[in-house]
Amino acid sequence: MMFSTIRRASFFHKQLIAIIGTNLLVLGIAALLIYSAFVDDYRDNLIKTMDSNASLLSAASRSALLFNDERAGQTILASLEKIPAVRYVQILDSRKAIFATYTRKGLSSDIPLSDIEPGYYFTNDNLYLTQEITLEQDVLGYIFLSAGTSSLQAQQRRYGQMVLWVFVLGSLLAYLLNWRMQKRLQSPIKRLIRLVDYVAKEGRYDQRIFNRREDEIGRLVNGVNSMLDTIEDHQFKLSEHREHLEGIVALRTEQLYERANFDALTQLPNRHSLTDKIAQAIERAKDKNSNLALMFLDLDRFKVINDSLGHFMGDKLLIEVAKKIQQIIKDGDVVGRWGGDEFVILIENPQDISSVDALAKDIIAALSLPLIVAGHQLHISTSIGIACFPKDGDDASSLLKHADTSMYKAKEIGLGQFRFFEQAMLNDSVRRLTLETQLREAAAQQQFQLVYQPKINIIDESLVGLEALIRWKNGQEYVHPSAFLPIAEDIGLMESISVWVLNQACQQNADWQRVGIDIVPVAVNLPASFIMGPHCLNFINNALNQSGLAAKFLEIEITENTFIASTELAVDVLSALHELGVNVAIDDFGTGYSCMSYLRDLPISTLKIDGTFINDLIAPKVTDTPHSGKDPHQRDQGIIRSIIMLGKSLGLSIVAECVEQEFQVDILRQMGCDIIQGYYYSKPLSVDDADIYLRSHVGNQT
Repeated sequence: MMFSTIRRASFFHKQLIAIIGTNLLVLGIAALLIYSAFVDDYRDNLIKTMDSNASLLSAASRSALLFNDERAGQTILASLEKIPAVRYVQILDSRKAIFATYTRKGLSSDIPLSDIEPGYYFTNDNLYLTQEITLEQDVLGYIFLSAGTSSLQAQQRRYGQMVLWVFVLGSLLAYLLNWRMQKRLQSPIKRLIRLVDYVAKEGRYDQRIFNRREDEIGRLVNGVNSMLDTIEDHQFKLSEHREHLEGIVALRTEQLYERANFDALTQLPNRHSLTDKIAQAIERAKDKNSNLALMFLDLDRFKVINDSLGHFMGDKLLIEVAKKIQQIIKDGDVVGRWGGDEFVILIENPQDISSVDALAKDIIAALSLPLIVAGHQLHISTSIGIACFPKDGDDASSLLKHADTSMYKAKEIGLGQFRFFEQAMLNDSVRRLTLETQLREAAAQQQFQLVYQPKINIIDESLVGLEALIRWKNGQEYVHPSAFLPIAEDIGLMESISVWVLNQACQQNADWQRVGIDIVPVAVNLPASFIMGPHCLNFINNALNQSGLAAKFLEIEITENTFIASTELAVDVLSALHELGVNVAIDDFGTGYSCMSYLRDLPISTLKIDGTFINDLIAPKVTDTPHSGKDPHQRDQGIIRSIIMLGKSLGLSIVAECVEQEFQVDILRQMGCDIIQGYYYSKPLSVDDADIYLRSHVGNQT
């Protein structure tokens, strides 16, 4: 028990016990005990001191090893110059490779790396001590330290002589001196030990020991303070670097959130964010037993603008559209970009259906006004589909699907329309998807065919031209062009179909000429998206060159909507066609975007009166009432007469299509119309029937 207590006692208590025991021994043994006590005291003190130094070095070098900062490690070891007992120090990494080293001037290492193991030992009159550098039980490296014992040997000889002469007095004096030295040494060393333990435990490198001593202990204290200065400075830099990295991480996190939830172009909520907002709004509506409406917007003929003026202009237009919608909707409503030219508006707790109806009309009206984008006056419109919760669906997916379905039904009505969802639309949607699939297959396998409808001079009934019309036989039935061409436009097949029609018409016309038929020009209808596309002129040139057909035997028919994207660009394209020798006709005149103010400057040769006006000569419009004050027949005749007079004033040929009755021919002849096209003279003919027709009418051509 006693020995256990002594073993656990502090170094200073052990030393005091040794001195008292020495005084109680007899002469010969006293000298040996004093000597032994001194040696043990000095050695243990040296070990304890060097162990403390090693602990401080271990704590200080963790950061340098973690960041592989050899310079920092070397700086830490440089402070050992102030501790004379230290001969040699190495910082080793976990593989016992030298990371940093310190050697007192004039000395060198005399211990191979293979001898380095945790612990201490004496050899070659020197103390060698090794300590592990750990972090959370992981070994980062080792501290290897060597201290000299020359002072121990000198003191040993001196004390031996003194004991022989004045043992009793020396014992007493030694005791007194030792007691006093302990008092002086105990305080700073204990403070050092407490400081080292506190720093190692708490990681507080701002602690220091006040020191007035100038001896070894004082220098040791100064050395410890200096090492703490170095470590604190390094920790400060590490802290700044960490704060900088945390700032970068926070910024990147914010940017990732923006990218994940907002459209980069319009800054509106994106598809992901919209889906979440709709789902959350539905949950709120369920809790409050309220309603909500979902609008699905798709810009009409956006592809024409995007293809003709470029994606940059298309992006600018989308930004302006987003701003306009934001100006129209109420506070609390949410608008986001679904993708492409599609937008979604979420209306929570609308007053009633009429308020949703009014908002849809306001949006359509606002977007129908011309937009000035980068110096271009652009004309667009939008189709809107509307689905309501809970009537049309109880989750985000259903509402979006039904709103999208009703949007396509709105497009079928015409440009700039809106529709509320009805269950019957689902069947139509399935049929449309089926038709899309079949149309893609038909386009890939070129399952289309052309028919040709004659154009007849109204005066002498001579053949003056043909119009090539596309037909598609899907299975056992023909699909009307008005049913599949808009779908082809939506799914991106219009260009390939137009190129096929152009090539087929030119080749057929050239083939007729090669067999001796002095054929008249063949007209081809080309959509606005094709005319305004970047490759239009190349496609037309290729069709003429590959077929060998002269440009004067090709006529291009375009609608007024061709000018919807950019009048300036459309005029440039038509001028290029005119220079090439290709005739240009305005088809369905009077029903589309009004371009009358530009007719004077357009390089066109023909105006085609829309067939609805011809039909109305015998079929009054259902919207007309008996109390309108004017006979609908007279009104329609007035419109036709105005178109003919306008065309004549500009030196244009006038074509009337959809003519089926003789009296229609008589009326048109009286009005000064030039050319008739319709079932009255001939239905659209297959290639074989057209061949027969042409051969029979060769003699009637002028």
